[in-house]
Amino acid sequence: MLKCGLLLASMLIAFLTSGQAQESGAMPAELEISLDGAATQRLAYHVIGTVPLQLPDGDDTFTLNARMRANWRLTPAYGKCRLNEDVIAIQLAGRRNQDRLTLTLSLTPEVLRPACADERLIETIPKLIVETSNLNSTEFTLLVAEGSSDERTVGDSPHLGKLTGKLTLHLACPVGLAVSESAPLISVLPTDTVPWPLLFDDTKSSAELSALAAGPAVVGVTRRSKPYPPRASIRAASRRAVLRQGFCFWIESIHVEFTRVELLLANKYPAGSCEYSVIREHEMQHYQDMQILFRRYQAFVMAALRQAGFPTIERPIFVESFTEGTSQSKTRLEDTLQPIYALMEKARQADAEARDGPEQRMLSWSRCPDWYARLTGLRSEGAVPSVLDRTKQMKLKDGTP
Repeated sequence: MLKCGLLLASMLIAFLTSGQAQESGAMPAELEISLDGAATQRLAYHVIGTVPLQLPDGDDTFTLNARMRANWRLTPAYGKCRLNEDVIAIQLAGRRNQDRLTLTLSLTPEVLRPACADERLIETIPKLIVETSNLNSTEFTLLVAEGSSDERTVGDSPHLGKLTGKLTLHLACPVGLAVSESAPLISVLPTDTVPWPLLFDDTKSSAELSALAAGPAVVGVTRRSKPYPPRASIRAASRRAVLRQGFCFWIESIHVEFTRVELLLANKYPAGSCEYSVIREHEMQHYQDMQILFRRYQAFVMAALRQAGFPTIERPIFVESFTEGTSQSKTRLEDTLQPIYALMEKARQADAEARDGPEQRMLSWSRCPDWYARLTGLRSEGAVPSVLDRTKQMKLKDGTP
């Protein structure tokens, strides 16, 4: 049994430690892009705009094509010139790794010239090429958090001088990264400060217990009460998203209530009789096994829920409606708990089978000589024969070779 218990525990630990990274959910966002090109010939340009993004659910790459406005910045020497404006194409390549975004910008070179009232002045203004080829090899790194920004300055061509780029991220649902561990409030009942709740009933007949246990001549049953598996409930909250029509959704608390244990004794034997005492003691051993098992798996449930990646107020997810967020969270809750409940049930069955083996039954019967004789047709002489010996004796009694 100990070996079996250690194996189940190791299987569960492997489950908890594999593939449980927190997912922040698909998040609408806007990327504010600002590019300043400083020129040595008193001409410069400024590119600014906001690009809508849909951040991937987990670690993934993405590309985005957009168009942004480019403006001149002119000195007083070109006061007769109009601040010309144009639209240029921009490509954004991104890679998400948990809470980190790596971004690279690429702009299509454009030839721009200001519009001047004095045609002679136009001839003295060199062509300005909005070229950011050097920026293509520069990666911007931003955290997945509201207002996260990064700035890079690179050397452009000698003719055009320096190019400074700044990227700022805005999220539909602001995320705070200051919290080292973000999880809802989790409670599991009953607590470990009191004995496991036990319901005792010795009024049912052996036939009623046999129907409950689906077996013949049952005189004692220890079982988990309904409902089973443990009930789990969530309390959620939301607020309107900053970007797009939708909501920022999170789970405030998760509550899991394990089942009580029922101990049922057949009324076939009166209280105080040898048989009654032996049956009660045997069923109490089943109760103790279930109490230990449930306590152990309460800890596993707590650990799994903390690692399941439920959204919190510090790390909400974006949803179209509160109902959508609730449905997603209930699915995640079920997917998290069902593997644990399956392992718990296997362990419970193994404990029960170990308690109810043939030799264990013989030991129990032998403590009441008359009971042993009635059940086996043999007399107890203070020593319990092995299962093999008992089988031989029963065959001889029946005349079976």
